[in-house]
Amino acid sequence: MFTIEKVEDFNMFMASDRARKEVEPMIAEAKKANQKFVDDNPLAPLEMSISGTFVYAHPPNYRGRPMHNYFVRDWMKLMRDLSRAGMDTIILQASIWNELGECYYPSKHFSKHKQWNVVEPMLEAADASCMSVYLGGYGSVTGWKEHLTQADIDQEKQNQITCFRELLQYRDLFDGIYFAPETAFIGKRDLEKEKFLNEIYREFCNTVKREAPDKKILMSPATKYFPGKMPEMIDSWLAILDEVPLDIMAPQDSIGTCGNELVHQAETYKAWAEICQKCNITFWSNIEIFERKDSIKGVNHSIPASPELVAAQINNAAPYAEKLICWEAPYYMFDSTSESNSLREFLKAQSPKLMHCH
Repeated sequence: MFTIEKVEDFNMFMASDRARKEVEPMIAEAKKANQKFVDDNPLAPLEMSISGTFVYAHPPNYRGRPMHNYFVRDWMKLMRDLSRAGMDTIILQASIWNELGECYYPSKHFSKHKQWNVVEPMLEAADASCMSVYLGGYGSVTGWKEHLTQADIDQEKQNQITCFRELLQYRDLFDGIYFAPETAFIGKRDLEKEKFLNEIYREFCNTVKREAPDKKILMSPATKYFPGKMPEMIDSWLAILDEVPLDIMAPQDSIGTCGNELVHQAETYKAWAEICQKCNITFWSNIEIFERKDSIKGVNHSIPASPELVAAQINNAAPYAEKLICWEAPYYMFDSTSESNSLREFLKAQSPKLMHCH
């Protein structure tokens, strides 16, 4: 579903022709459905504020705002911008991207990857800015693979745990670990894959709890809506999370990626809330503050979402989530485009009580 191509001095996942044929009709359909929802539900005051965001070395599948060459002063400016926008939490998406062959901290074990030192200046700036940090570790596409083998699982566990242990050298500078690989319920149960994912999650999370019991563990899987399939989605995730000591689940609302639509959000949030309640997990929501262009070809294929769309997403999440984070403010709220300026100013105006510097 993707190819890997060099852009400037880094690598990126690029949409394959197969992905475009599958996804672009979904984009057109979702845009119509979401616009109808917005038109039918007049803009209401925001019931919550977005108080956290993902950051990264560079976005893995579009150019966006690369930050892999940032110095501490650059990160400090970004932290000030985020704080003024009411944010107190950042999540580094990944410290390694396996398939891209990139590593974002000085690693001895992953020395074959091209390396930039992103983690250290980011953590220094976050500490000086009093930002809460969840540090993403080993990023891979394992969770999206249709067919997994025991060898795949064993290698994934080893790499996840090795990366985590290397990152413990910075343990005084972050509050939690973000488990970077994503996955999603795809409309039907896959018992073998559920077993394999459970094995990865259980071993990784238990390792974190043994070796860094003070650190919270955060995950952010995608939400894919399939009519009439929410009970199966619940059962699938209960199997995947069985005996997994996860602290926080922040599912992507998948509005920007067109895996879900506004009209179905209440149903999908109810499902996620039930999963979290049964597993004793804190429920956050990951708001996608972007909209896809008609085509996902090229290095940049999305723009900041309209204030009306993001407001609907926030208010749909508010009855269920304890905290809202987003993908991803550095580009979609602080780029120099008129769309990002409009979204940023709207959110600031709607959330005055959170607009302060730390």
